[in-house]
Amino acid sequence: MPFGSPVANTVTAAGTNASCAPNDHNVAQAGNDGISSVIWSPNNNYLVSTNWDGGVRCWEAQESAGRIQALPKAQVNHEGAAPVLASCFSPDGSTVFSAGADKAVRMWQLGQQPPNGIPQQIGVHDQPIKSIGFLPASNLVVSGGWDNKLKFWDARQPNPVGVIDLPERCYSLDVRGNLMAVATAGRHILAYDVSGEPREHSRKESPLKYQTRCIACFPDTTGFAVGS
Repeated sequence: MPFGSPVANTVTAAGTNASCAPNDHNVAQAGNDGISSVIWSPNNNYLVSTNWDGGVRCWEAQESAGRIQALPKAQVNHEGAAPVLASCFSPDGSTVFSAGADKAVRMWQLGQQPPNGIPQQIGVHDQPIKSIGFLPASNLVVSGGWDNKLKFWDARQPNPVGVIDLPERCYSLDVRGNLMAVATAGRHILAYDVSGEPREHSRKESPLKYQTRCIACFPDTTGFAVGS
C-alpha cells in the first residue's frame, strides 16, 4: 500500500485495554501474530516491526500535547505470508531490509509501493534466515541463515558477493561500525572485522549455560553483549 496511507484495521496491539504505565502508548494495527523484531529508523521517527504473520509494518511516532502516538504508515508482506524473522534499516533510513522463513532477503524502499505488496528479493538462502544487518563500510547487507552461512549482498546483484561458513545455524547477529558479532547454535560466538572484506577476529564458546538468543555490539564497538 502507498507510504503514508492507513493500514487496514485488522487488529490492534492491545485493544482498548488500559496500559499498565500511564505514559505508554499501545501501537495500533500491530499484526495478527507474534512480533519478531522492532527497529527504529536511524534518522526519522519511523518504527518498523516484523511479524510471524508475514507482515513488515511501519509507523510514524508523533507527539501531541505531551502524548505520543504511533500512526500507521504502510505495510508490505513476504511471499506466502511466510513468517518474517528479522529486519534492519539502511544508514540513511530510506530502506528496510527483511528476511525470514521464505528464505529470502528482501528490500523495501519506504515511500514506494512494491508489486503485489511484496518487497523486492535481493538474496536467498537454502534455509530460513534468522538475522540480518547492514555493513556501512561496504554498503552490503549481511544475512545469517539456518543453512549455517553468512551471505553478503549488493542489492544491485542477484548473487552474493561473499559467503562465510558458520559452525552452526545463525541465531542472531549485530553490526556496529566495523564490528559484527554473530551467535549460532552450539553456543558459538564469533566476531568479525567488517571494515573491508569481512575477517574473523575471534571465536569462543558462550559463557551462558543455554543457547544464545540475542547478541548486540557495544556502541563504542569494544565488545558485545549476549543473552539466552
